[in-house]
Amino acid sequence: MAVNVAAQGDSVRVAVGLGVDTSSAPNHEIFGLWSDYLRSRPTCLTPSRMGPGGDLLCSQVYQGFTSFTVVNLEPAASLDSTYLIRTIVGTIEDSTRAYYPLALYRTYAVRKGGHWALANALPVETRGWQHERIGRVTFVFPSTHTLARAKAEGSARFVDSLATAWSLTPPDSIGYYFTDKPKDTQRAMGLDFIPAPDTAWGLADTQHEMVFVGSSRSGESYRHELAHLVLIPFTKVHAPARLVNEGLATWLGGSAGLRFHELIPPLAHYLSAHYSLTLDQIMADPPRREGSLDVGYDGFAVLCELVYAKGGLPGITALADAGRDPKAVLDTAARVIGVSREKLDEAWRERVDELAR
Repeated sequence: MAVNVAAQGDSVRVAVGLGVDTSSAPNHEIFGLWSDYLRSRPTCLTPSRMGPGGDLLCSQVYQGFTSFTVVNLEPAASLDSTYLIRTIVGTIEDSTRAYYPLALYRTYAVRKGGHWALANALPVETRGWQHERIGRVTFVFPSTHTLARAKAEGSARFVDSLATAWSLTPPDSIGYYFTDKPKDTQRAMGLDFIPAPDTAWGLADTQHEMVFVGSSRSGESYRHELAHLVLIPFTKVHAPARLVNEGLATWLGGSAGLRFHELIPPLAHYLSAHYSLTLDQIMADPPRREGSLDVGYDGFAVLCELVYAKGGLPGITALADAGRDPKAVLDTAARVIGVSREKLDEAWRERVDELAR
């Protein structure tokens, strides 16, 4: 069933859950502060009232949804002058009036200089974690975890080598937060619930130059998100289509905790069973991820690899410069590869088969 996200013009609704006190002091003041923040329609592109670092959950919970319910507003355990705010965000489906939650998440209100200020959950939840800086990357992880140093050092080298190969200036300092499980990393961010895979998950926060990873296999070496951070100067200038952007990060850094070459055999198997699937269709409506297989990410990773093989970095730049229109993107890919537009899908499938062998 399709779920309709409210239009930008719809008003934001902030409700109060059962048993939540918003009348007594300081609850009333904190609730007013939080309600005003939500009604301001925070985004990752606008200045945030969530402390000096900005709202670390902006890309996850503010996606056009307008229904918020505060389910907890109470003093935070073991923290002085700090209140916990737990909120559900979601949407109501028009025809059935059923409620579809996107996320249940935590923020804090902290008393500073005689007034209350909003704060992210991450510094609170990770205050006892270990920090280990290797090169440009500071790995932040639970105290119960032993750092796999070889993997961490490989990731730090990956950042520098990719930046050098693409003549880019990488971030001076990358915060790399990871645990063995997606849900544990998400909880550290303040996300008590959000739809995500159970085995491997990653998020690149390009605004704050941070990476969040949950993976038992690739905790220290989840390079897809690091590739996104290194490519920030390139993507800011050239603004590639979403799948071109994700394809680049998948080709260079893998996906779902796997390296690029490990992703290709399952992709080849999928394409052999879906012989009529085209790149146009993938751009318009990518198949849903199944385990570690993401046909959109993996398929466009192969397309990026093929464009690079034929046209080098100038070819990749042309593909990124093609913009967001699928026709322009795929016309450009065909031109760089040196085939007619009608033969692009055939050339792409042949490359998938070659790489899968």
